[in-house]
Amino acid sequence: MKIKYLIGLMLVLGLGLQFFRVNKLNEIVDVKQGYRYKKIIYSGSKDIPKGELKHLVITSHIDSETQGEIYENLKEVFNYAKVAYDVKYLKNLKKGEVSRYQSIIIATDNYKYLKKNIYEEIKDYIASGGNLIILMNSYFNPFNEIAGIEKLKGFTVGNGLKFKKNIFPGIDGTKIIGEDAESITNSLLDTKLKADVEIIAETSEGYPILFQRKIGDGRIIYSNATFFVDRSVNGILIQLISYGNNLFLQNIVNTKIIDIDDFPAPLPRGKHKLIYPKYKVDTRKFFRDIWWPDMKKIAKDENLIYTGYIIGTYENITQADKFNEFNENDLLDRTYFGRELLALNGEIGIHGYNHQPLGLSEELNHDHNYKDWETVEDMAASIRATRNNLSEMYGGLQARVYVPPSNMLGATGKKALKENLPSLEVLSGLYNGGGEKGVLITKIGWDEDEPSLYNFPRFSSGILYDDIEMLGIYKGIALYGIVHHFFHPDDLLDNERGDGKSWKELKEEFSRYFKNVNEKFGFLRAQTAYDGYREVLKLEKLKVHIFKEGEDIDIYFENFPGKTYHYFRLRGKKIEKVVGGKAQLITFDEETTLYLLEANKNKISIRLK
Repeated sequence: MKIKYLIGLMLVLGLGLQFFRVNKLNEIVDVKQGYRYKKIIYSGSKDIPKGELKHLVITSHIDSETQGEIYENLKEVFNYAKVAYDVKYLKNLKKGEVSRYQSIIIATDNYKYLKKNIYEEIKDYIASGGNLIILMNSYFNPFNEIAGIEKLKGFTVGNGLKFKKNIFPGIDGTKIIGEDAESITNSLLDTKLKADVEIIAETSEGYPILFQRKIGDGRIIYSNATFFVDRSVNGILIQLISYGNNLFLQNIVNTKIIDIDDFPAPLPRGKHKLIYPKYKVDTRKFFRDIWWPDMKKIAKDENLIYTGYIIGTYENITQADKFNEFNENDLLDRTYFGRELLALNGEIGIHGYNHQPLGLSEELNHDHNYKDWETVEDMAASIRATRNNLSEMYGGLQARVYVPPSNMLGATGKKALKENLPSLEVLSGLYNGGGEKGVLITKIGWDEDEPSLYNFPRFSSGILYDDIEMLGIYKGIALYGIVHHFFHPDDLLDNERGDGKSWKELKEEFSRYFKNVNEKFGFLRAQTAYDGYREVLKLEKLKVHIFKEGEDIDIYFENFPGKTYHYFRLRGKKIEKVVGGKAQLITFDEETTLYLLEANKNKISIRLK
């Protein structure tokens, strides 16, 4: 009898242990996304003097489409960087105006109304230590000769991109060559340059794209390219302007965000040809026992926090009265992975009830053979079903961030989201793309269709390492001090998205993105998507005023949120001391030094040496 009781006790203990193992996260992890934030107390400097450093943007009297696009890009980068600038038409420039600016930025290829006395004044301004930055090439540019163009041979087309100067870490080492070169194409002046011209960047064929020439105590930077009309290179634009100045202060967010779309989601069942031969397990077991532990290790090794975007089912049902109950095994998988994600201080946002983009037929393109929603109420019902399912699985969780399936979202979909998901604050689409109908491509800022929602786009994607995507990451860091990268777990099950490579190879390639980032920008803070949005939001009303006298720089802040981060570039100088903040070296070369400047008070002072 004793043996019988002992066996029974062992069985009970075994079952109890198994029950605890399966349900331990349910019992010991507080899975509510609390979103608890301290109230921000803003402050501002008093008695801000006049005469702050400013830049002058010059455009033509003609508002051409090309000039308009470049001007809009300049507005975006300067307004977020908190750079003070004035805009003048060529025909309205008056003698004596240009000399008071820190740099002159010409955003036109039409010089018809440039007066001779203003032209001579700009030349004197450069020789006396000023900086001229020309963003559009032109056969008839009167500054061509002094910029170092010895001979013009017409126009040509160049592909690719290679940097030869350290305008920004990562970007400086970028080489878009070979088959990738055609992704970057520019119409160029076919030139012979003078011997004292320095190449900043060139095409894969060796044509100069960006170059500079020193004149007296100043310099001209010349863009022999057409790509600054494309906002996808705004990160290069702001850093080229920064590189072209003796002193440049740029506000940044300082955040690093990794999104996992379709996660948690129903796991594939059965054996997959890219998984089973290597691991001898079915796909579901692979994701639970191999993929996810590896992802947790990558997060720890590379200092990452994941934001997952949940999806309920891959059924393409778009009529609410035909919705099926969620599969029980799928519910268990989603509950498990969601709780695991939250236990890592991650976040769960919403991808959708299913993978059908929210919007009416006329609002979206149908390249991916998605099924249209029958009515707006059907969309609304899918949102409510997802909202309620989240709350049930994760102890009352309320999602604040939404990523649209295939990054497609119509205006009616936005309205349905806002009305049926009251907790929603953030839409996360793409920063740039091809502009297909219905694709959510946005700047950072409030949405035009639903002004109570905030657009916080992603800059890069993928699990397979790619030089163009790496450049996308660097451009996001250069522009906003933001890494916002996303991928899908099933990338590794797709021959095209995963290039047929094993998970062992792909996890090394995925990690490579963040090893590169951490090597150059170890200061970036790992955050969830919602945390990153909060950091962006608190900087919206920030204003920065910078003054220089001799070797002393004073920076005054309005609407200061308690702490801010900035890139601070110096040419020919270094920081000796900071009062009210601190500086960390990012990179330097024989010409410029770039710092991360942390401001802890609403006025900081910097002493140069």
